[in-house]
Amino acid sequence: MGKSLEEMCRLVTGRGTWHIGDIHVSDGPHGIRAQEDGAKNNDSYEATCFPTASSAACSWNKELIGKMGEGLAQEAKALGVSVVLGPGVNMKRSPLCGRNFEYYSEDPFLTGELASSYIIAMQECGVGTSLKHFAGNSQETHRMTSNSMIDERALHEIYLRAFEKAVKKAKPATIMASYNYLNGLPACENKHLLTDILRNDWKYEGLVMSDWGACVDLPECISAGMDVEMPDSCGNHYDEIWNIAATNPCFMKKLECSVDRIERLTDRYKSNVIQSRGKKNIPDPIREKNHKLAEQIAEESIVLLKNDGFFPLGEIKEILMIGELADKPRIQGGGSSHIHTTRITSFIEQFEEYGIKVRYARGYKNTSFKRDAKLEKEAIRKAIEAKEYDIPVLFFGGLTDIAEGEGYDRESFDLPKNQILLLKKLLEVNDKIGFLSFGGSPYDMELPSKCKALLHLYLGGEAVAGACVKIILGLSNPSGKLAESIPYSEKDVPSYGYFAKQEGQNRHLDEVEYRESIFVGYRYYDTFHVPVRYCFGYGLSYTEFEYADLHIKTGDDEKIHISFEVKNIGSIAGSEISEIYVKNPDADFLRTNKELRGFAKTFLNPGERKQMDVVLDDRAFQVYQNGEFQVIGGEYEIQVGASLNDIRLTGKMDITGTEMNVLLKKSTGVPLSETDFYSIYQETRTHFSDLKPGEFTTKNSLRQMQEYSRLVRRWIKFGKILVRLMYFPKSLRDPEARMMLEGILEGNIDSVCNQSGGIIKKKTMSRIVASANRGKTV
Repeated sequence: MGKSLEEMCRLVTGRGTWHIGDIHVSDGPHGIRAQEDGAKNNDSYEATCFPTASSAACSWNKELIGKMGEGLAQEAKALGVSVVLGPGVNMKRSPLCGRNFEYYSEDPFLTGELASSYIIAMQECGVGTSLKHFAGNSQETHRMTSNSMIDERALHEIYLRAFEKAVKKAKPATIMASYNYLNGLPACENKHLLTDILRNDWKYEGLVMSDWGACVDLPECISAGMDVEMPDSCGNHYDEIWNIAATNPCFMKKLECSVDRIERLTDRYKSNVIQSRGKKNIPDPIREKNHKLAEQIAEESIVLLKNDGFFPLGEIKEILMIGELADKPRIQGGGSSHIHTTRITSFIEQFEEYGIKVRYARGYKNTSFKRDAKLEKEAIRKAIEAKEYDIPVLFFGGLTDIAEGEGYDRESFDLPKNQILLLKKLLEVNDKIGFLSFGGSPYDMELPSKCKALLHLYLGGEAVAGACVKIILGLSNPSGKLAESIPYSEKDVPSYGYFAKQEGQNRHLDEVEYRESIFVGYRYYDTFHVPVRYCFGYGLSYTEFEYADLHIKTGDDEKIHISFEVKNIGSIAGSEISEIYVKNPDADFLRTNKELRGFAKTFLNPGERKQMDVVLDDRAFQVYQNGEFQVIGGEYEIQVGASLNDIRLTGKMDITGTEMNVLLKKSTGVPLSETDFYSIYQETRTHFSDLKPGEFTTKNSLRQMQEYSRLVRRWIKFGKILVRLMYFPKSLRDPEARMMLEGILEGNIDSVCNQSGGIIKKKTMSRIVASANRGKTV
């Protein structure tokens, strides 16, 4: 190693915003957001904007996700990036999470499989990854100060499972510790998480970095198992770590381990560093290849949710498109994953390329929830004309940029109000409308489902228009299936009342009790017979598939091998995603009805049949109890089907194992009562939501302290003015501006100080905290 103490202390804090040692790291995960220090969030070098994780997951295609990793690696190298900050594998606990578009699924098995393919492919091409956000980062509200309170089974079976699979299978170069507290400790300071579980149990040997601004107590973070804080804390943490390292031999050893991991990471990926300070460009051949790949991924990820004989439209000559999203499609979410691309084609242009005459009515504004009477009137008039001349109508709607984004959670499960009012009127005058749906997460699809067809695009990247038009015209067959459930109402979601700022919440914002335990997404709906609008794994095709000949056997490797046949019995070629679920034996309350344990996707021509072979992994019959995963004995049912609710083949088998711990009665409902929750949640209770003067530190936010300090309230006003000036003429509802504002108001004050560009000095930060404490000793 041969480094001085001063050099080691400097190395464990980032160099500038985007460097660890000598290597450049860049935001992802669906594109390379390479930028220079000091640039605004959306000011980055141009790169390919692939479909977001929420979209790509609906392809259920591990090979295709791997190709995406390869494409990203090519562009990362061209831009001098050594590590891409992705993929994100946090569970979709609620559809209202503003960052759900960056995550794959509500299911940890599917998430872990897709993430592993992404990581392996990218790292084989010489670019490192950063698996994030570790762990329990399930909401954006108070994301730096909230405490995710997760019971042991839910933590290991749901929230850590995808991380564990990716770590063991793909060995990511780095892992990013998340903003939130986990069971009472900040993730970056959580020794149980970063050392006991990650390094000791999972044998992880790579580097752990903090999320940007998540590290407040650097010595404590290093002691817990974190290696480097990001970004540069402007020297504010240097004295703290130097003083401890100089006097504490045990800490010095931990510091040396962190420095060693940083050096190993640097040595492995330093060849990607570009010395030139000139403008960085991705070569045109790579850009062109990746644009086509982005279209292929979007094509396989689009989900046909309803089709009452409307699609495909075939050889039409004219079409009416209503909605500003037709002209300005939403291809990605806002925040740190925002990719700068100029290769966005509107749906209008795409249809015109096929020689189709396009009539267009804007109908509503993407930048507002308010109705525009003039735009509505024009859209209704054109819809009436379209019915008169038998011209097909497409309504482009869903969640716009102002509805969801990083740094804040959604305020409503509803479709934007201006779209609701317009679509209701349109359906009154023309009942032949197809709905094209955008969004990073589910929303209330009651009204869109009244249309003749519903095609869900999620956020499909820069080439989504080309991919979608192929499906609409019948040049391609839709094959995407949902990687999450779409409920009827936000009140049907198992975390309702215990997530972010929802109405009816019976406790404060910083104590986030995961009262649904293991019953996330379909595990809840299926077990408790709660109907959903569209179930997990659901998606229609223009053809039909038949399943047959199920065989289940134990192989020489002592694993369960499943084989079955799938046949295309329709007249159109297409791909089918086959899903394998394990139906659990009847047990105590804390056991789901069934769980996804395997899947396979195959392309079939009309009349063609193929044998599918799937091997179940070791966790197929296990639960986490007594401090480890244990096989639970009993009679299980293997279910093979086209979706969670469309099971085609079944077979039973007896599994030898231990008995399951009975903790709660079957009659207990979800969310759990306070008594039931604390009977399974064994961690120390905290009171982050009820902090009083004398208890505030630099780990707290301006919002947490505002009630007790006039100085804090003045800084909040100053922060709002500053953001308005920085992003003028944008409004504070703009995703980029809003993320910045929420970061100032809800971020820990230490992070706000370090990333203020010198506006907030360390002494000022101390005065702010002291004012909230009213002079009391912390």
